[in-house]
Amino acid sequence: MRPQSIIRFEQAYLASIVVWGINTALGWGTQMATVEASFAAMPEMIPLGRAMLIGFTLFALFVSLLLWFFTARKASEVTKWIIVAFFGLSVVGLPFSLAGFEKTGILPAALNLVTFALTAFAVWMLFRPDASAWFRASDGSAPPPPLA
Repeated sequence: MRPQSIIRFEQAYLASIVVWGINTALGWGTQMATVEASFAAMPEMIPLGRAMLIGFTLFALFVSLLLWFFTARKASEVTKWIIVAFFGLSVVGLPFSLAGFEKTGILPAALNLVTFALTAFAVWMLFRPDASAWFRASDGSAPPPPLA
């Protein structure tokens, strides 16, 4: 049985993915327009630019879901630390994201902040005592925690 902290991690992490998806969907037209403007001098490259944007977005979603699965369902210590590393990168990028709210608008900036807060909470849950014991128990180095 998974500990409460892992269940909370899962809820917060999946909620952050949903909010990220909503933010991506709301800004999709702007992102496509940016791609088209970037390739204005080479119109034959616009379909490739669109395909790359779609591919990158789907890849980011896939990686996020893969990290969730291996962390919350398989108790992988490696994916836990990958999530922590990605969160660290988001800490560095957050001020730049929020500084650009005049260009992107207040709603995308607010959704970025909500995504960040949900991810921060999710990462915090990974380091609670019951989660730490659960990760240790998954690699056989400690007895499993008692069922609650």
